[in-house]
Amino acid sequence: MKKVLTILGTFLLSLIITFFFAETFSIYHLGTAPTFTTFTYLLFIFSFIIYVSLTLTYLISKKVKKEKIDIKKILSLIIFFISLLLVLGFIVVLNHDWVTYSSNYPSAPFYITIIVRCLEFLAPSTILLIIGIILLLKNKRKNK
Repeated sequence: MKKVLTILGTFLLSLIITFFFAETFSIYHLGTAPTFTTFTYLLFIFSFIIYVSLTLTYLISKKVKKEKIDIKKILSLIIFFISLLLVLGFIVVLNHDWVTYSSNYPSAPFYITIIVRCLEFLAPSTILLIIGIILLLKNKRKNK
């Protein structure tokens, strides 16, 4: 029950911080209808804040309990973080590309831009995600 409350509290705190940053940097103002671009940026900020919050909560709880944190687990957390940033970066950059494409017609069709962005962002993100999962699985087998 304590873990559920911690996750819910972190979720709510991250949501509040997200809208605080959005209001501070004039990304979104409460009461207005968000556009797709605004929604994408809010999702990016929220995902970033919640991941960092949950990771810090995990590390602090391990430190309080005076448990040893394996280096492979820390590496996997860092790898998952970079993977998350790549996926969210893909969403933001592709959204920017769409705005650019719709405002002035470039020479390349938009589906080529999508394929290139997938190779730039999603392929490395998928590889990092697989490496992170392998590290976690090796760590769990070692601990059993």
